Amino acid sequence: MLNNLSIVVLAKEEYLNILTIIPKLKKYSRDIILIDGNSNDGTKEFCKKKKIRFYLDNGKGKGAAQRLGAKKAKKKNIIFIDGDGAHNLKDIIKINNLLEKFDLITCSRLTGGSYDLNFSDGFASIVRASGVIFLVIMLNKLFRKNFTDVLYSLKGISKKNFLNLKTQSNGFDIELDILISSILKKFKIYELPSRENSRKYGKSKLSTIVGVYFIYYIMKRFVKKKFNIN
Repeated sequence: MLNNLSIVVLAKEEYLNILTIIPKLKKYSRDIILIDGNSNDGTKEFCKKKKIRFYLDNGKGKGAAQRLGAKKAKKKNIIFIDGDGAHNLKDIIKINNLLEKFDLITCSRLTGGSYDLNFSDGFASIVRASGVIFLVIMLNKLFRKNFTDVLYSLKGISKKNFLNLKTQSNGFDIELDILISSILKKFKIYELPSRENSRKYGKSKLSTIVGVYFIYYIMKRFVKKKFNIN
């Protein structure tokens, strides 16, 4: 049990996955917060039964849900977990320990392995994997870094540092917002290899076409940095 850790779970219509995730997470933290995207699948009732703090998001998206979860967190450190069951929960202890030395722990599927990002599962997986690699190259080139993944949602950060980032993204671009804002704040960032498993139930909420917006978002942040635009 990690007494300094809050775990924020982000979910929307993920009841069947939540059934598996929550019992495992309770082994790591006594402060688990589930931020729900107005599901109608029994998630709220399950959280009440398991004494998990449950809050509805404001309907604006994943980024806004993360900010709500961070504000509700009671412990020093926060780890963000998606409700799809794809994250390797065994990495929770590693992430929390690394936060003693680093400001942000971001995880990489490219070095840890991924069921979703591979070139052997049809055209869609090839497009997703190629898109992520392109975004990695782009961000590294513009911000002079050497990350291997820039979109994976499994992250660890102290509550103080997260609130200090003052993220503004409401959607799935929150992952880029956290990373780029941390770079600009000169945070010490550690990239941990982490295996992404396949989701057992349901479908991903992230459309492949959103990748086009991610390109725009990275360019927008770079231009603001270059010309000192707030």
